[in-house]
Amino acid sequence: MTVTYHDAIQLKGVSLSYDGGQDILRNLNFAIRPGEFVGVVGAPASGKTTFLNLIAGIIPHYEPAIIKGQIFIQGEDTQTLNLSKIAQRVGVVSQDPENQLFNLLVKDEVVWGLENRGYEVCEMEGLLTDTLAFFNISTLRERITYDLSGGEKQRVALAATYVSRPNILILDNPTSQLDPAGSVMVIESIKRILQGHQTVIMVEDKIDELLEHADRLLFLHNGEIVLDVPPKELGQHVEILHKIGIRLPEVIQLEHQLQTQGVSLGRMPLHMNDAVMLFRERLNGRSATMAAKQRSQSNTDTQLVISDVSFIYPPPRTIHALQNINLAVQRGSFLAIIGQNGSGKTTLARCVSGYLKPTHGKVTVNGTNVHQLRLQERVQLISYVFQNPDHQIFKDTVRKDVEFGPENLGWSAGKITEHTDRVLRMLSLDRYADIHPFRLSQGNRQRLAIASIAAMAPQILIIDEPTTGQDPVHARQVMDLLKALQAEGTTIIVVTHAMNLVGEYCDRVIALSDGQILIDDTPEQVFSHPEILEKTSVVPPPVAQLALLLGITPPPLTVDEAAKLFGELFSSYKYP
Repeated sequence: MTVTYHDAIQLKGVSLSYDGGQDILRNLNFAIRPGEFVGVVGAPASGKTTFLNLIAGIIPHYEPAIIKGQIFIQGEDTQTLNLSKIAQRVGVVSQDPENQLFNLLVKDEVVWGLENRGYEVCEMEGLLTDTLAFFNISTLRERITYDLSGGEKQRVALAATYVSRPNILILDNPTSQLDPAGSVMVIESIKRILQGHQTVIMVEDKIDELLEHADRLLFLHNGEIVLDVPPKELGQHVEILHKIGIRLPEVIQLEHQLQTQGVSLGRMPLHMNDAVMLFRERLNGRSATMAAKQRSQSNTDTQLVISDVSFIYPPPRTIHALQNINLAVQRGSFLAIIGQNGSGKTTLARCVSGYLKPTHGKVTVNGTNVHQLRLQERVQLISYVFQNPDHQIFKDTVRKDVEFGPENLGWSAGKITEHTDRVLRMLSLDRYADIHPFRLSQGNRQRLAIASIAAMAPQILIIDEPTTGQDPVHARQVMDLLKALQAEGTTIIVVTHAMNLVGEYCDRVIALSDGQILIDDTPEQVFSHPEILEKTSVVPPPVAQLALLLGITPPPLTVDEAAKLFGELFSSYKYP
């Protein structure tokens, strides 16, 4: 390939290793044109983050590495450019926004990069106003950055990167901490960015976010690009994707399962509207009236009672975060708390776990007020995993971090080892047992935070965004561990935006909006009311959306359920 100014980025025969060890990236050859939206997908340890750092110039200018081959940005070899000049052309939004926020106020954070480049005050003011409006976060202008929700922090980090209008924007899982509405907002913002002929390269574990909008998808495996295709051709490479551990979007999984039953839709659907059209055509104008079977819910004794709980954050920014919450949770249940960013989910979780004391009302476990217990007593009844794992990781090795809780509960050495080994193994952390936690990726740190609390075997386990930063494979490892704990009698409460996992694993769902409960029911019934969920910025899992749009209520919640339902539905019709 010949390097021309037409290429935004080009790699020629690039391999990368650290200290002469095994190659992390191998023989990369590709070019990205200006204005292209390229999605980068890969299983854990495939080299995605290294790949982004290489393109961004972080490697080798900040993080040393041995590089073979050449990397060009807008036709210039990155080896000849310093990091400052690369940063004028390339903006990077990391997976963890907290690692990228430096200032107290949002307005100061967004213009911080401009100040360092010597922009005039009047020019910065105009760019600030335009950028906040562009990302629909003007109301956050005077907010304190550390007081924002995870999704709000992500949008501020994106705005702070975009404000200088870099030619190339690199995004590392930018929707990982966003509710569905926030994810749509980011994708729509990216589309507007593309209209300005800027190049976007985005690592994203949720392929659904890329299918409809990306021009190309690059699939990494063991540091190599094994597939470089437009989204519409994805269905032709299912065997390769399965081999490298990539979980396809639900509507594509459904289409392939129906194919194995002898049902053909004619082609692979690319997005939800496309799937609805194809399924309607296959129904041949007939009404889909078959109802999905609702899963039963076991009835056990009440363990957790939340009585008239309200919480008000004090001045200078008074917020009525919770308003008269009343709940009774049965022992051994698997409860999901859902809602848009800022709806009160995390505040409720912290009040229930005892980390925040309600302004009004009380929380009892087995009849005992959790806010009257000593910490050591409380964590054996009810424990909480923070949304940001870095807020609870502090030991020198992964194993020591997991052992810390059980040791402080006075367990025997044998019991500590047994519980530690089990959770490390179930969360694929056993191979990292002896390394420092902060050498782990964010996804691995999130699983470590869960492991350190799960190892204490509390009666009730509350996890705030358990699958943040996880690829689909590791997300299910986390949920499988929680399901195993539930089977042993632990009550599980998750705060999450992952509706597909809610449908697959949970037996009860509570939707919050503005600190109040809008609906409380089984997943089937909650997802049967999209008009209510719309107020929470939550959408049902893709296969449930498809069924609802076709008039099937209650909807199936998993691909297997949907394949069985539609297989039976289609087989009952006679087609010419």
